[in-house]
Parts: sequence; structure tokens; C-alpha cells
Amino acid sequence: MNLGQTMLSAATLVVLAALVLNANRLIIEGEKDIVRGETFDLAVNYAQALLTEIARKKFDANSKDSVYQAPSEFTSPSSLGPNSTERSAVWGSHNHDPSGEKLLRYDLPPEERGECPAADQSPFKSIAAFDDADDYHGYERVIDTNVIQNLRLTVEVYYVKDSSPDSKVSTQTYFKRVTVYAHQSTYLNPHNPIAFSTLVTN
Repeated sequence: MNLGQTMLSAATLVVLAALVLNANRLIIEGEKDIVRGETFDLAVNYAQALLTEIARKKFDANSKDSVYQAPSEFTSPSSLGPNSTERSAVWGSHNHDPSGEKLLRYDLPPEERGECPAADQSPFKSIAAFDDADDYHGYERVIDTNVIQNLRLTVEVYYVKDSSPDSKVSTQTYFKRVTVYAHQSTYLNPHNPIAFSTLVTN
């Protein structure tokens, strides 16, 4: 074998190695995209299930059946969240203050928004412990499946204007906006969580 053939063989091996590496990279990226899509689908399904769970609850702890109520009779905006009994049923002895300064940024990943209680994990205690929609304000649920681990759902509940259901207000109204944020640090952008929202009314 002469020098030209040796150089040609070496160049062929280099090109072949580069092709194999690129093919492997494409396969790995393709698999990541598949898992990312499955994570998004799971986030949608679990967030929708949580929104449905919340929507089935009473509008407010002070709601009365078949009696007209003035909005001022509902829970004040600064008191939204679970009462101490409900809080203990879900989080036990962990300190949790949904109206405090610690949990104002529900759209941030849990590790960046500050101190938070232990998250509710399956079987979810909120189903039995919470009896009205705003009990979920400050709530966090962690879902682990065979496909994905540590999918976190956080909930924010606030009053909105009757005439503008996207505008947060600091007084009681007949409408509350419930937003569920889905976080997963590996496959979903942790700085841009997926948000799912609905209105609940009395």
C-alpha cells in the first residue's frame, strides 16, 4: 500500500467516524425531543386534572347555597389559601403561608421562588382536605411517573374583575382566576413554565 492509499484510507476513517458521531447525536437529540413531548403531554394532562379538581370545589369557604351573597361576604384576597386545619391535613407540620411574601411568584420554579412547604405527592391529600377553590392558593403538587420525575404543579388563585377576567383585583368579586403552572427542570423551560388557567364563579 502506498502513501496515497494510506492517506485516503485515513481520510475515509475520519469521515466515517464523523458520520457515526453525528448519527448518534441525532438519535440522542431525537430521543430527548420525544421525552420533551411526552413531558409536555403529561404536564397538560395533570394540570387539566388539577384544574378540574379545583373547579369541582365550592367557590368560597363562605359560599352559601341558593342564597344571594354580596362579594364582600367572600374570603378577603389577603386570606386566600387553606385554613390551618386544611394546611395541616396536606402539609403536616411544615410552615406554609400562601398569603405571605415567600410565595408570590408562582410562575417561578420552586427552587427560585423561595421557601415553600413540602409538596403534596400521590395520593394527593388536597382532594379530601380542601373544600373550596381558593384553598389551592399556594398549593404545590409533585408528580413522578415512569416517563418523567419531578413534574411540579403550582397553583395561584386570585379575584378578577367581573368585566375583565384577566385583571387581578384587591377586592372580592364573583370571579376567581385559578392558574396552574407546570415546572420540570430537565425537559420544560424552568424560567418559562407552562400556565393553564380557568375562571371559577359563585
